Amino acid sequence: MFEIKQEKFEGPLELLLELIEKEKLSINEISLAKVTDDYLSHIKSLGKIDPIKLGEFLVVASQLMLVKSRSLLPDFAESEEEQGSIAELESRLLEYQRIRNLARELKKLEEAGSLIQSREAYLNLDRVFYPPPKLDAGRLREAFASFISTLPKIEKLVEERIRKIVSLEEKITHIRSFLQDSVERAFSEIVKGTREKVEVIVSFLAILELARQKFVELEQKSPFEEILVKRISL
Repeated sequence: MFEIKQEKFEGPLELLLELIEKEKLSINEISLAKVTDDYLSHIKSLGKIDPIKLGEFLVVASQLMLVKSRSLLPDFAESEEEQGSIAELESRLLEYQRIRNLARELKKLEEAGSLIQSREAYLNLDRVFYPPPKLDAGRLREAFASFISTLPKIEKLVEERIRKIVSLEEKITHIRSFLQDSVERAFSEIVKGTREKVEVIVSFLAILELARQKFVELEQKSPFEEILVKRISL
């Protein structure tokens, strides 16, 4: 994990692209999984920001956690909607990178004073508009309407989806309490009664974080067998 400047990024894609480029990675699923922890750490450092903007960061965070879960869990079977969500994130990030690079080139032209591009052969001639053949107001209207329809639309955030993402710390606290009465528990006991697949994933990420903190150690005797979660005695 590395540190980035504590600056206010305009949006989640800008932050995500910054993290990937600092690691000199290509934009793909493996890269997204690698920078997930850094992305979540930066969200925690944001402090109080506009709830709508925070929601935008959390929606991307949920997609990143899905990517990382798929890289950590064997035979992880996601729905068609989840597969589309990951592909959409990659596509949006590539398009954002392309547009940002073009914007930087335009800024260079502006700083160099290249504000006008002209053709010397047309100097001193009257200004006349020569539209392409068969172009009229109706076709222009259709062209602009078609362009506007391709622009991203503001979508209402799903509150339940956000609630699941911010519950990672609650899961860590829950597992700590769960292990107070017993030194060892099976992972299936920890997630018993859980109905949502996302909540199981968050629980799994929580025990990985606790293992990293050396609060628990994990044991699995062979692939696909029960995972035992053991509290480390201090």
